[in-house]
Amino acid sequence: MIQIAQAQYLWILAFIPLLFLVYGMYRRYGSRMVKKFGDPELMKPLMPDVSRRRGWLKMVLFSLGLFFFVLGLSRPQTGARVKELKRTGVEIIIALDVSNSMLAEDYSPNRLERAKLAVSRLVDNLGRDRIGLIIFAGDAFVQLPVTTDYVSAKMFLHSISTNSVPKQGTAIGQAIFTGIRSFSPDTPGSRALIIISDGEDHEDNPVPMAQEAAEQGVQVHCIGIGSAEGKPIPMEDGSLLKDKDGDIVVTKLDEKTLMEVAEAGGGVYVRAGNSDFGLQGIIDEIRKMDEQEFQSVVFEDFNEQYMYFFGIALFFFLLDMLVGERKIRRFKSFDIFTKTLVLFLVFTGFSIVATAQSDKKDIRAGNRAFRKGDMEQALIDYQKAFTKDTTSLKAKYNLANVLHQMGQHEQAAKAMHTVPDSLQAVGQKADAWHNMGNFQLSQEDYAKSIEAYKDALRKRPEDYETKANLAYAQKMLKNQQENEDQDENRDQDEDEDQDQDQDQDQDQDQDREQPEPSITPQAAQQILEAMQQKEKETQDKIQKEKAKAAVPVRSDKNW
Repeated sequence: MIQIAQAQYLWILAFIPLLFLVYGMYRRYGSRMVKKFGDPELMKPLMPDVSRRRGWLKMVLFSLGLFFFVLGLSRPQTGARVKELKRTGVEIIIALDVSNSMLAEDYSPNRLERAKLAVSRLVDNLGRDRIGLIIFAGDAFVQLPVTTDYVSAKMFLHSISTNSVPKQGTAIGQAIFTGIRSFSPDTPGSRALIIISDGEDHEDNPVPMAQEAAEQGVQVHCIGIGSAEGKPIPMEDGSLLKDKDGDIVVTKLDEKTLMEVAEAGGGVYVRAGNSDFGLQGIIDEIRKMDEQEFQSVVFEDFNEQYMYFFGIALFFFLLDMLVGERKIRRFKSFDIFTKTLVLFLVFTGFSIVATAQSDKKDIRAGNRAFRKGDMEQALIDYQKAFTKDTTSLKAKYNLANVLHQMGQHEQAAKAMHTVPDSLQAVGQKADAWHNMGNFQLSQEDYAKSIEAYKDALRKRPEDYETKANLAYAQKMLKNQQENEDQDENRDQDEDEDQDQDQDQDQDQDQDREQPEPSITPQAAQQILEAMQQKEKETQDKIQKEKAKAAVPVRSDKNW
């Protein structure tokens, strides 16, 4: 059975007879012009190099090349057979804490927004897995059932706020219980629950529920978000959240609880950072699980034959190039040299194409290893590609990213150093500068990371994540400079008398009451706050209405 996959290209064949007609008219016109000068038979000795046959031969060769080229474009296929495609992967459910404590600003812009950004990045990197979303505070709800519709997943993710759950608190055990019920029953051994929380559990003891999840084949992983020293919780009106006694609430990361939950659930615990949230490490653990077959699609598969037609077309086009219209005798040796040169260039071109294909093959292999979480193999493949073509920006870009994932931030920054300026596409430049900023941020080189993030925003001003990272880098640079100033003041104090020390301490205390303005511009932070406000104008109204309609449940803890 022969099938034409793209038959719309076959209409080009109708131009071949027209080519012969036009060429025939051209030759006829040439003969008429010769007759104007004299008898054609008498003119032949005067034009010994003119050959009518060669002209028609070239026309036939070109037409044959065009004929087979068009056939190749139409993609002829043979050997129809039924083929089954199986989709395998794991089911991943994210349980995201949306209690008021997630508004603390020890992460930029706050814990909740930073967690949403990390989950959004995770969704972008999924290729074959199912993902679900649970939100919890004093209670837990399924925000998105397990699905492969990643677009919907990101839409639901962006709509989440602290108003999404009417009852405040932190019920990790309830989140685990809801997660267990949300997995598909036909995926035992291929299920993972990732809890993102500060760990301040006010409602229940989540450890027994984590053990129950492990017994049912669900791995429970935890990502701790927050600081050990704690932060107050800012509210919408600008005030700080207070408890029932009127004291300001300071929310702290409870790593002990999250570690116990992860251990009981057979998973791992990771503490989130601002530049590296920790999801990749957990995904690497999930990749070690047995993948489950989700669905199987039956379709007809054909053997493509277009490459053979393209090869035949190339053969006739080359013959057309090598055949001249005139009988060149005086420069016969030069004609042979020209033909040899053409053949050399053709085969050299094939060699270059083959090398490029080999380079791309290594990059594709590295991409597959990267998606599987095998960073060492990805590093080897990208290094092979870069060795074969040291000018390959794609190989250098991917090599830098995998070095960053392996914790080799300095080497990653060196590999990425010349990439952004060499890229042409604006979006690619923005991504490269953003990654460069992340590399510098991981090395605590805040000044360079700020410049990299600014370069990224010049290319893509609307990038929300880059703005958040820029605001965080500016904040960390300011803290670093203040700490350095305090250290210098302490060194000076040790060399002076006690009375002078007291006077200087008073002066320094007065100076601290009026902190110096940051030397770095705060425009990024203002833009970030404006974007947050616009986003909440629609989604928060909906969530507040739902909260008002829900049955109120009293709780001693409102964070």
